[in-house]
Amino acid sequence: MIPIYFAEINETIEQFAAAHFILDASVTFDIRPGNQGYLTGSVIFEDFSSLHFKEFVDAAPGIVEKLSYSYHYQEADETLVFRYDNARHKPALAFREHKHTVLGTISEALSPALGDVLIEIIQLKGWV
Repeated sequence: MIPIYFAEINETIEQFAAAHFILDASVTFDIRPGNQGYLTGSVIFEDFSSLHFKEFVDAAPGIVEKLSYSYHYQEADETLVFRYDNARHKPALAFREHKHTVLGTISEALSPALGDVLIEIIQLKGWV
């Protein structure tokens, strides 16, 4: 299951990397014991904003569970635009999966797919 999931992620990166507004896109994969895997990557856009992402996943037949993840989108000056993650907070949040925004807010948000995050960025920037 992990190799299939990694192939899907790689296909997503390759599809978006062909767009004129993406300067560079990369992802690395690490298959771990017990049907687990770790991936990390980045996408650099034409305005030098960037998406940095990572996932630690566990696979069972037909199911891939993201044990931990982060999709961090920032401007060229490294100012946060948004970040989806499931990191624990102190004090604890009322929800595990959440989204941080440039305004400093944290709201409940389910784990998005990488392609959905890229589409959100493209729409936010008006590159549609």
